[in-house]
Amino acid sequence: MIRHVVFASVAASLLAASALAQTNAPSPPSSAPSASTSAAKSTPAPTNLAGQGKWRTTKLIGVDIYGPDDKKVGDVTEVIMDKTGKVEMVTVGVGGFLGIGTKDVAIPFDQVSWSDQPMASPAPAPASPGGGAAGTGGAMPATPPAAAAPKAPAMYPDHGKITMTKDQLHAAPAVTYSGT
Repeated sequence: MIRHVVFASVAASLLAASALAQTNAPSPPSSAPSASTSAAKSTPAPTNLAGQGKWRTTKLIGVDIYGPDDKKVGDVTEVIMDKTGKVEMVTVGVGGFLGIGTKDVAIPFDQVSWSDQPMASPAPAPASPGGGAAGTGGAMPATPPAAAAPKAPAMYPDHGKITMTKDQLHAAPAVTYSGT
């Protein structure tokens, strides 16, 4: 019984000590801003990686992959790295329906052409002659598409393109992971 009480008191004191160690002491107030604080406010911190050409692998998963015919062939399911941290491959989920029956195919990372720009949507069908809105007696004037708002730097690409078709990916061997 004494052993349990001693153990509980030691555990409580360790928890209290770690909680105190995690709190930040307030910095002393200064009457004039220093040059380092004003410089820090004007330049982004080096840990802010947005817009510096860096991608988050967690955001890369799910990115659409298109074939040479600009048709979607799958999406990224895994990012495979070597032990030094260099990305070697991505796996692309091919086939299936709602994730059922999908197979993963490995594609070397350098064989994927990544793009930050969205895929161009097909042009709308031209209006039929004499068509248009009822009562206007002809076609309505075309309105130009609205200009896209400036986009914040993305931490992942919009899509990737490969030279393999969907049929070639279906015929490729599925990825297997050892130890699973």
